[in-house]
Amino acid sequence: MWSFRAVTGRAMTLSSADDGSHRWHFDLHPSLVAYSPANPFSSRSDSHLGIVTGPFLHPTRLVISKKEELEEDPQHAGQSSQVVWKSRNHRKNRHVDRDKRHPGGSALVGIAHMGRIEYWNISWAVAIAFTLGSIVWVINGFYSFLPFVDESFAMSVSGIGWTAWLGATVFEFGAILGVLEAWNRGDTVNFGRKVKRAFESSSETDAERKKWIWFSMDLKYWHELGFLAAFVQLWAATIFWISGFTALPEIQNTISSETGILDGVFWTPQVVGGMGFIISSSLLMLETQTKWYLPNPLNLGWQIAVWNLIGAVGFMLCGALGYAAQVSAKAAYQSSLCTFWGGWAFLLGSILQWYESVNSV
Repeated sequence: MWSFRAVTGRAMTLSSADDGSHRWHFDLHPSLVAYSPANPFSSRSDSHLGIVTGPFLHPTRLVISKKEELEEDPQHAGQSSQVVWKSRNHRKNRHVDRDKRHPGGSALVGIAHMGRIEYWNISWAVAIAFTLGSIVWVINGFYSFLPFVDESFAMSVSGIGWTAWLGATVFEFGAILGVLEAWNRGDTVNFGRKVKRAFESSSETDAERKKWIWFSMDLKYWHELGFLAAFVQLWAATIFWISGFTALPEIQNTISSETGILDGVFWTPQVVGGMGFIISSSLLMLETQTKWYLPNPLNLGWQIAVWNLIGAVGFMLCGALGYAAQVSAKAAYQSSLCTFWGGWAFLLGSILQWYESVNSV
């Protein structure tokens, strides 16, 4: 059974009697208490107050309620005033109502929020970077694929090469911002006005005093699915960038006749980088799921991850089919087609991420 070892204004540590020990290391207002921690790999429920989450991954969701309610009536704790904390929403700062006039709001209001220039919002910067990069990749897809379906369009090595380099470079910047976002997700649980309304308390002041982190060796991040996904994405984007660099016209013209070099420095980075994007997107999907085997299609974060997963598969297949592109017209056709639909999938996922970054839950 889960027990509360410490409930303070700082961190709360949860433990279980059967080696399911787990530390939830976020700061919490002293009048509040968190319980029922879980992640997609949670094995079983010991009671209404606890779920075994395992010793490595931190919870991706839990319930926050008034401490006094839990003490007075544990069986019905927090039913009148409780909120569900989710790690992705915390990282994206979506628990805080940004718009006093339209808290929550409708879908149309949410779309209108996309017109904001939130340069101070790291999640907005991540979304914009990947949106711009995806637009470039869509253009690259047209350059690559149109010559196969319409003979009036000539194959442009220059157009393909420069858009590939630019798209890969923008993705690299987006991946760097993604890691910074994970490092700077804040250690204070902050629900802004929402927690004021529900609990008549606030931790906004503490949340706003956090110091910006440019680099961290803190091991706590390695237990968070969001950071693991961002870290994998950074390495995937870095490896993938090699193929963008070798796609530049002068380089491509030099290595195109050398099959071994072409495969090694152009197609292989696409395959390896694409596989990294697949792993990263899968981790982000898992972060939003209640169980690792149970999809969550009604969740916005899950939709973002699944469309990025589709895009990653497309980019990986582009490289895999590219090995045979010089000797097989069908392989060349399918390789270019994968870039085309992969770019569109990334663009859709990025636009949804843009919407997510400027709207609270």
